Amino acid sequence: MEDDAPVASTSYVGLLDDRGEGEGRTWSLKELKSKGFEVIKAAPHTTVPLVDTEHRVVGLVAYGDSSITQCTEEAAKLIRETRPAAVFTGKGIDNRRGNFGNLNAGVAHGGGRVRPQNIVNDEANAAVVDTLINSVPFQRLSGYATGIFKSWAPRLYKYCSTQFERLLSSDDSLIRIFDNSAMASAAFNFGPRTICVPHIDFGNLPFLWCWIWSLGWFNWKKGGHLVLWDFKLIIEFPPGTAIAIPSGVCRHGNTRIGKNETRYSFTQYSSGGNFRWVEHGFQTEEKYCASLTAQEAEEERVRKEERWEMGLNLFSTLEELGLHT
Repeated sequence: MEDDAPVASTSYVGLLDDRGEGEGRTWSLKELKSKGFEVIKAAPHTTVPLVDTEHRVVGLVAYGDSSITQCTEEAAKLIRETRPAAVFTGKGIDNRRGNFGNLNAGVAHGGGRVRPQNIVNDEANAAVVDTLINSVPFQRLSGYATGIFKSWAPRLYKYCSTQFERLLSSDDSLIRIFDNSAMASAAFNFGPRTICVPHIDFGNLPFLWCWIWSLGWFNWKKGGHLVLWDFKLIIEFPPGTAIAIPSGVCRHGNTRIGKNETRYSFTQYSSGGNFRWVEHGFQTEEKYCASLTAQEAEEERVRKEERWEMGLNLFSTLEELGLHT
C-alpha cells in the first residue's frame, strides 16, 4: 500500500476502475505464470499475511481447518439449492466483475443512493438472500472472519465497527444483516462458474478489508486462484479459504476453472460512502461543506490530505503482531 494508491482526494473511495492491466477478460493460470506472476501455495490451517514495504499487514489469506472446510461445503450446497429460486437480470448476471449470478444485501451508499440505505431486492431474491444470511453456515463464516479481523487488525476493526455502530444508531430503518460482523454489506456470487475479471471495487472504503470466501467444487490447483495484479501474485484459493484485501484499491480477479466445474463465493464489504456520511454528521458532503466556517474548512482540507495516511496506520505491523520482519 503506497502513497500513490488509486484513491479519491477524500480517501473515502477508490478511483474509477480504468480497466488497466488484465484487459477486462479472464485469465488462465498458465497465462499468468508466463507473465512472471508468483504463486503462493495453500498452507492448511495457516493464516498467511500479505505485507507491504513498511511491514504493514495489508491483507491476509486464512486457510481454514477441516471444520471450516465442512462449513463452506454446506454453504456451497445452500447456494446450489437456492439458486433456481433467484432471478438474475442485467447487472445481476453480467457485470463489470464477470458473467455470473450475483445478489447483494446490507447497507450501502453509492450507486445512485443519496444516503446510506438498505439494498433492496425483489421478493424472490430477497427470500433467497434471507435464507442464506440466516443459515448456520453463513453465520459461522461471518463470525470466523470477524475473529481473524480482530486478531490481525484490531485498530482497523475498531474503526470499522465504531463507525458502523454510529451509522446504525442514526437511522433505525437500517438493517444489520450479520450480528457478528462489522461489515455493512454482503455479496453472494451464484456462479455457477464465478470467475472475476481483473477489477477494483472502487466504491469500497479504500483502506478497509473486503472478505472473500471461496466455495464450490473445482480443482483449485488448476484454477480459481485469487490474482493480485498490482503485486503480480497468484494465491491458491481452495474452497474453505478466506482472503481479506483492500479491494477498493487493489486490482484483483480469479483464474479460470474448468467448463464443468462449479465455483461460488461469499463476500463481505463496506461502502466508503457510509463512512463519509457518518464523519460528515449524517449529511451529504455538499451540506457538510456548506456548513463549515473558513477555519473549519481549512481543518477539513487537512483531514482530507491526512486521511489516507490515517487509514494506513490502522493496519498492524509484523512487529506489533510479534512476527519476524
